[in-house]
Amino acid sequence: MPFSKALPSLPAAAKKPVTDVRHGIERTDDYAWLRAANWQAMFKDPTILDPAIRAHLEAENAYQDTAMADTAELRKKLFAEMKGRIKEDDSSVPMKDGPYAYGTLFVTGGEQAHYFRTRREGDGQGNPAQRRS
Repeated sequence: MPFSKALPSLPAAAKKPVTDVRHGIERTDDYAWLRAANWQAMFKDPTILDPAIRAHLEAENAYQDTAMADTAELRKKLFAEMKGRIKEDDSSVPMKDGPYAYGTLFVTGGEQAHYFRTRREGDGQGNPAQRRS
């Protein structure tokens, strides 16, 4: 099937070369400016992202949304089918490590695993999956 859909122009990131020398090897990265130095802090406060990086990411997202718009219903259908084959309230057997045990659990309706740590003995807390509110 030929691709005939008219798309907006593909957003192109500006080349801003940054040269780095490590272990005597010089490397130039034209797109290093897209890697924010404060990337970890941005998870807590996304408003601190450099406006130039944000503008480029938003342009890429808009392009992708336009390019994939005709597949929206199919993606929803496939997601629902895959989700229907997965046990939503699953949890792992806790792995013992020292005085604690570590594991994962999935909450019904959630999209990501929750990681937990619990005392191995005598904490009176019971199963970590039961402690979730």
